[in-house]
Amino acid sequence: MKILNLATPLILLSQLASADVDIYLSNDSDKEEMKRAQVLRLIEQHDLSKWWFTDKIIIDESVRSPFSHPVLTLKASMPNNDPAGLSQLLHEQIHWFEDSKKKEVENAISELRKMYPSVPVGYPDGARSEFSSYLHLAVCLMELDALSELLGKEKAETVIATNGRYFYKWIYKTVLEDQVKIRKVLKKHDLYI
Repeated sequence: MKILNLATPLILLSQLASADVDIYLSNDSDKEEMKRAQVLRLIEQHDLSKWWFTDKIIIDESVRSPFSHPVLTLKASMPNNDPAGLSQLLHEQIHWFEDSKKKEVENAISELRKMYPSVPVGYPDGARSEFSSYLHLAVCLMELDALSELLGKEKAETVIATNGRYFYKWIYKTVLEDQVKIRKVLKKHDLYI
């Protein structure tokens, strides 16, 4: 596994210059190198500090989908589609934010259950469990808002709608349709970045 520690002068151009960011490549492949270059490009181009909660990233071309824990792991997919790459990176970072707010998550999900008494479970409409589908309403709303701040509302909604054609279909559709209501719940329960 190749390790790149970005606490070197290379990151001085970045908005995350004060962070100690480590990127690990699982297979040291060309695809993983391209994804690493994309992550570096995104760090350079955008101030991600507001949504940066873990400083260790693994890029692994062999994983089925990205995941946040125990170490933020990205697929080596779409290295030339920066809006999609930014969406993926922010999504997984936001999971780390939620992980630090257990009580707030519990309270927000309790209210979301009242708004949406039945949620889909499993690919492609929902997440892996009922709890995770509710949790993803919060994650995906904050992903939308982060993208809106960084890319503009129209581009952000396009990225989220595109994601929703392939995975978390019901979740992304609901976030786009009910973003004001979901945002209000998250803010009420101190679960909003």
